[in-house]
Amino acid sequence: MTAIVSPPAVVPARRTSPFVKAVKAEWVKLRTLRSTWLTVGAAMAASVVLGAAIVESTVSQWDSMTAKQRLTFDATSSSMIGVLFGAVILGGLAVRAITSEYGSGMIRTTFTALPKRRSVLAAKAVAVATVAFPIVLALDFVTFVIGQQILAAKHVQASLSTPGVGQAIMLGAVVVSLVTVIGVGLGAIIRHTAGATTALSLVLIGGALFATFLPAGFRQYLPETAVQAAVTVHRSDGLLTPFTAVGVVAAYAVGIFAIAMLRVASRDA
Repeated sequence: MTAIVSPPAVVPARRTSPFVKAVKAEWVKLRTLRSTWLTVGAAMAASVVLGAAIVESTVSQWDSMTAKQRLTFDATSSSMIGVLFGAVILGGLAVRAITSEYGSGMIRTTFTALPKRRSVLAAKAVAVATVAFPIVLALDFVTFVIGQQILAAKHVQASLSTPGVGQAIMLGAVVVSLVTVIGVGLGAIIRHTAGATTALSLVLIGGALFATFLPAGFRQYLPETAVQAAVTVHRSDGLLTPFTAVGVVAAYAVGIFAIAMLRVASRDA
């Protein structure tokens, strides 16, 4: 009797979407570049050192502060202010993720391998934001703990169990991730590292220079003010609620990135 052997079933190859391939490619680029981790290290150092210095300065001036200043003091946002400097540095990393390829001409190779330019740009934004989020989340926690230890000298510290603190730590990571999206967008629009980084710095920090010329109602919608509001527990006049502030930063990111998408699709590499 002859046994009938059935041929092995052919399992169809699993297809990976072009966008997923693009994200994986961008992740490989990011993690294999030495400059990526040097930038991350600089962001961490700046956030911790500058944050601690600013809190220490606050403590030294505490006795001379007015009653109103003490009443509106926010121990959480004060201790996490150094993350704003880290956001500028990580935003610079996001800028270079696109401008470095334009500068070297490698962007032509990238667009040849992955012809859908908008997908490439979106993949860069996803890759950088994904790297930034856990790093900033950890930084928020570290700077908060260090800041509260310094503020304990005046007995005005908060704790992780204080209502709103956990939310502030999480939203701080979200807004910085959105900042990296802005960085990729500006890099794609301007295509020069120095110019795009300067533009990002003006968006994040330079807005405070022009705030005095704006009506009070508009100041709270500036990127820098919105980032501050996102990590604020004790809201004061002139600050948006945390989730509204995140929405404002997200609107900036979407607007700038939409312009970048149009530029990438319509201009030669």
